[in-house]
Amino acid sequence: MGQKELLKLVGRVLEKFGVKYMITGAWSVIFFGRVRTSHDLDFVVEVEPEGIDKIKAALKEMGDGFWWQESAVEEAIKKRSMFNVVFDPTGDKIDFWILKAGEFDAERFGRRVKVKAWGQPMFISSAEDTILQKLRWYEMGKIEKHVIDAAFVWQIQRSRLDKTYIKKWAKKLGVEKYLVKLDKIDIEENY
Repeated sequence: MGQKELLKLVGRVLEKFGVKYMITGAWSVIFFGRVRTSHDLDFVVEVEPEGIDKIKAALKEMGDGFWWQESAVEEAIKKRSMFNVVFDPTGDKIDFWILKAGEFDAERFGRRVKVKAWGQPMFISSAEDTILQKLRWYEMGKIEKHVIDAAFVWQIQRSRLDKTYIKKWAKKLGVEKYLVKLDKIDIEENY
């Protein structure tokens, strides 16, 4: 089972168990910007402490070959952090980020969009929020792939973006200085 099939399986299982989610990270960049390799799959999930049993049931539903620790799931939900699941046959990692209580995180989760991706309806981070989150990650670690990812989505989705929204949140998040880079990156050179 490849990453696309894993992505679709996780989306179906989360929907079946009523766990609100959105795809983020590399796969939202792939959807809105460019095809590239990814080392993992990233999902933001909305799970409160009383929903621990629901998320565990969803994880069990994924079937054999998936490895995860109950204690890591419980701790991530309590601390609003993340846990991961490993698909043993391929070694692919699925990161589940618990939705944080911050203003931007609530806003971007509320703006997630339902799209038909890879032949299946799924919830994904909006193009604008994909750009902003990638710029946040760039700000934290100065890892060039994050700003390049943001530039791909920016340049490819240019005519459809809500730039007022992006500028507002870029200023609030302290990443507005990187917006000027998005037009300067040669996406052909970085493809």
